[in-house]
Amino acid sequence: MKRREHLEKALDFIEESIDPVTFGSRAFYSKIYYPINNWSGSYPETTGYIIPTLLEVSKKNKSYLRYQNLAIKMADWIIEIQYADGGLPGLIYKKHTNNEPSVFNGAQMIKGLLAAYKQTNDNKYLEAAYKNAKWIVSYQENNGSWIKYAYNNEFFPSYYTRVAWPLLLVGKIQNDQNIINAAKKTLELISSKQLENSFIQDSGFKPNSYAFLHTISYTIRGFLESSKLLGSEKYFLIARDFAEHFLNIFNNYGKLSGAYYEDFKPVNWFRCLTGESQMVIIWLKLFNETNDLKWYDASTKLLDSICLTQPMNDSFLLKKGGLPGSKPYYGRYISFRQPNWASKFFIDAILLEDKMRP
Repeated sequence: MKRREHLEKALDFIEESIDPVTFGSRAFYSKIYYPINNWSGSYPETTGYIIPTLLEVSKKNKSYLRYQNLAIKMADWIIEIQYADGGLPGLIYKKHTNNEPSVFNGAQMIKGLLAAYKQTNDNKYLEAAYKNAKWIVSYQENNGSWIKYAYNNEFFPSYYTRVAWPLLLVGKIQNDQNIINAAKKTLELISSKQLENSFIQDSGFKPNSYAFLHTISYTIRGFLESSKLLGSEKYFLIARDFAEHFLNIFNNYGKLSGAYYEDFKPVNWFRCLTGESQMVIIWLKLFNETNDLKWYDASTKLLDSICLTQPMNDSFLLKKGGLPGSKPYYGRYISFRQPNWASKFFIDAILLEDKMRP
């Protein structure tokens, strides 16, 4: 089956996830968690980083132009729910409820706001992104971590490289050295966690446990994108070396596991499809940087495998087009749900593969 059909099914799923009133993208589809309406509430974090995906796809084909309008309405919703101090809400959004702001989630929304700014040249999106970046930096600890407004206030995970990346994007546009320095401080702290085997400690949601391929990929991507923005070979090599271990695992075993411990011991009874899609993107970007075909060859094979997991028709439990969190459906990552972010990264992977084809 051609990639175009997989792309269009995933886009249909994302489009259906968008609330027709607020234009926030609903976090996931699940007949088990939501047996009546099947969709969760809108999720500001992933709404934010779905925006660049829809804007990118709108340039690919005239029939996709409607996604541009949708993306801008999503960005408008993010501005609407931003707090006066610049914070942006975490978790699933509930109107008329005190939704606590989140450092990580807000940083992901920065990406969407900046994409909307570049598309429209409307300063309101840049101002909202800048306001949130300053709010994030105001809560940074001296060592580069965050404790307040974190996912787990007792643990600082390494996937916060994906906070540093949006901070660098804003800091460079606004020429704000304070924001740039804050991002560097975070990257330095996390870079100190790389072990001799190239694994980056604390890449998961909990200390002294396994990390899902999803958060591992977050960690790698944050270093990879930041290395380009800073011209840092150090951060590039950290990302490349960590990613190369998963390339070798895939080449040796023909698959990736859903999670890994810091010695690369796998939790191999399930697949994390979100993380696999993210790893395809990382490998394609490394192919672009190195021109080494090993990255492209593995990415194409992995993407072939992911395509086979995409439901192409509705079934008793699954909505067509949306990647499940895990394979099998009851796997440990976002079990019994089809998260919008899995399809977002899947779309990104297909778009990037098309661009990178040798």
